[in-house]
Amino acid sequence: MSLQTKVVENSNVAVLCQNHRIYLEHAAKIGAQNPDQPITFRTSALWKSGKAGVDAHGSMTIYFAPSAEGDVVAYEAVLEEVLLEPSADDPTTQELLENCLPETQDQGLWEEYGDKVRTLYVISGCRWIDPPFPYTKLTKLSDGTPVDENYNYGYTLVYEYCPKCESSPCTC
Repeated sequence: MSLQTKVVENSNVAVLCQNHRIYLEHAAKIGAQNPDQPITFRTSALWKSGKAGVDAHGSMTIYFAPSAEGDVVAYEAVLEEVLLEPSADDPTTQELLENCLPETQDQGLWEEYGDKVRTLYVISGCRWIDPPFPYTKLTKLSDGTPVDENYNYGYTLVYEYCPKCESSPCTC
């Protein structure tokens, strides 16, 4: 069974990705003041399965591990929208880019950095997780194994984490 089929058939699926702590802190401040405020992030990874999940379920949980800070999931939000292969002349792309954090507003689609944005993803309700937890407690949807302690990917699909039983998927 393909990963896209698995994400469509399972409603307890989430996304795990990394982002810079400064951006996550700012997103969490916005989330505390206005949980419905959309915030758009960029990535060079193509989030086909993430898009399939949002298309099927309307939204998904997204976990963030601050980049280069070890194996800790410290933020959580709602993944609201995923746009694949954004184009500078597309009105939807332009609309989503208006919701970027002020400090990333001028980054466009990374043309001037020699890289290419392959996915725009929109979150809301970002918050700090208290207490944070190791992402090795998350189980990958792809093969049912825990996320590796050396995880360093653009994103991966996981089962949602249950703080009560401290597992993914929930075993309560």
